[in-house]
Amino acid sequence: MSTMHDIYDPPPAPVPLVPPAPEPVIYRPGDLVILAALVLGVAGLAFSTYFYDPSIAYLTLVGGGIVIIESWSTALGFLQKRPWMGVAGRWRIFAAALLPWLLGLGLAAALMISLFVLSDWAT
Repeated sequence: MSTMHDIYDPPPAPVPLVPPAPEPVIYRPGDLVILAALVLGVAGLAFSTYFYDPSIAYLTLVGGGIVIIESWSTALGFLQKRPWMGVAGRWRIFAAALLPWLLGLGLAAALMISLFVLSDWAT
């Protein structure tokens, strides 16, 4: 009876868990063009909001930059397993990774700007 185990007392693992070796991330020049286009888009959006309220511009720039880097890295990791995808497919994957963030942050920024404009208009 001393050798029986149940789910609350599992037997020790026979071999130590060794994580797999990290793979290098390979990106194409087109992927850097996509990243540059996205960063320029966020910078343009932040610049356009600067005239209404500078703090919104800084938050848009920092928040948008973090979102772009995160989404770009996620899409690049997904595409790492699919090297056969063409340029159009790669653009679609990058857009799909960014679409939820762009909608959410874009609506939030538009709401904040419209509230500032309405409050300035009402006074």
